[in-house]
This record gives sequence, structure tokens and C-alpha cells, in this order.
Amino acid sequence: MKKDILFLLNQDYTMFINSKKESNTQFGIFKPSKLKNKKFGSKIKTHNGNIFYNIEPKTPDLIKKIIRLPQIVTLKDVGSMVMYLGIKKDSKVFDAGTGSGVVACSIASLSAEIKVFSYELRKEFMKVAKKNAELFGVENIKFANIDVKKGVKEKNFDCGILDLPDPWEVLPVITKNFKVGARIVTYSPSIIQVEKTLRALPKNMKLERLIENNEINWKAEVERDILRPESNGILHTAFLLFIRKVAD
Repeated sequence: MKKDILFLLNQDYTMFINSKKESNTQFGIFKPSKLKNKKFGSKIKTHNGNIFYNIEPKTPDLIKKIIRLPQIVTLKDVGSMVMYLGIKKDSKVFDAGTGSGVVACSIASLSAEIKVFSYELRKEFMKVAKKNAELFGVENIKFANIDVKKGVKEKNFDCGILDLPDPWEVLPVITKNFKVGARIVTYSPSIIQVEKTLRALPKNMKLERLIENNEINWKAEVERDILRPESNGILHTAFLLFIRKVAD
């Protein structure tokens, strides 16, 4: 994250503020003179005595601050991608359909040793993704404004994400760029997209799993004896189709 942006927390609230500017909030005024060279974990007081802590923001915090595009991959799906793709600290990751960069930034933030190659056809989306990468403070993403249907020059990928409307047209082109054993996930809102992808799977690719994540929020107020599901949540967003390269 940019050095002049601080992420503050108290018992009930979190906020981002600019350490170089006076910030007038509902809790009081944060003055620049009181914000210089603050380490993570240090206390910061407003002019009227309210106490906040300067903490290092993590992905769930930074997601609230990013520049958003019409569609964004949610954390519930990013989490499944990371685990089922088997991403580790030295992984080389293929990311097609950068969008706002949420997937690329979330993965890159896991370790500075991870190498993410993120491809996006639309220049305006790439511009947004680069700004979001600055917010995350990650420098291990290589962005490229290209059409992956025409192929990419990078090779030996350990895993990949295809957030594209037509992954069935891309898979046959990019299969050769992955190691044997590499996993790829397609992110598809429609089950028809999944069907087309499965029918077009290259012979050296094998289906591992097809999942859909539904996240239901619960209301938890034990002091009022309330523990029940809420009426809101993040239900269907997309189908995650995981496939694996089993031969050259």
C-alpha cells in the first residue's frame, strides 16, 4: 500500500486516511503532524482523544478501497482458486482476463516470490488493474495488454486462471504454456459456458472438479440471544471449473 495511506482500526470501525492531509471524521480530526512515521500497531489519537491503531491492511481490507469495474471476483471464489490451484510461494501464475486486478493482486500479495503474469485485452481495464496493484503494494505482477487467443510467449506456468467469456477458445491455444500437472480454473457465470468448455477440453486436460460457492451471512448478537442466518449474502457469482494438464 502507498506509504502516505494509513489503515486505522478501533473497536467498531476501520478507515483509510492520508497521512499528509488533515482528515476530518466523525471521530474527530487526524492531524498530519500526529501521523508521521507511525509503525504498525502504534496508537493514533484524534484531536478529541479517540484512539485508533495503525495496522497493516490485508486483502479483505484493501478490497474495500480498490477501483471497481462492473464485475469483480469475490473473495469466496478467490480463496477456492488459491487452494485448489495449489498456489505456493514460488508459483508462476497465468491470469487471463485481468479486469480490476483483484485475482492477480490477491495472489501476488501472498508472497513476493510468486510471479503473476496477467493478460487483459482492454486497455482501460489494464489501467485500473495497475492502480489497484499500487494500492496493494505488489510489484510481482507483469501486466500485458494482449489477446491470449493469439497465444503468449511465457511458458512453464504452474497454474492459471481464465476469467474470460469464452475459455473454450483459449484452452487449446495456451495448454502448451503449462507444465504437466499444472491446474487451470475457469471462472464462468453461466453453466452453458462450463458445458462448452468441457466439450472443448484438449485431450491432455482432465476435469478435476466443478464447484459453486454460496456465502450466507449470519446475524450473531449473543447478548440478545440472536443467532440466525441473515436474508442477505453472496450467493451465485460463478462456476469454478478446475482442470489439470496430464500430458504434453
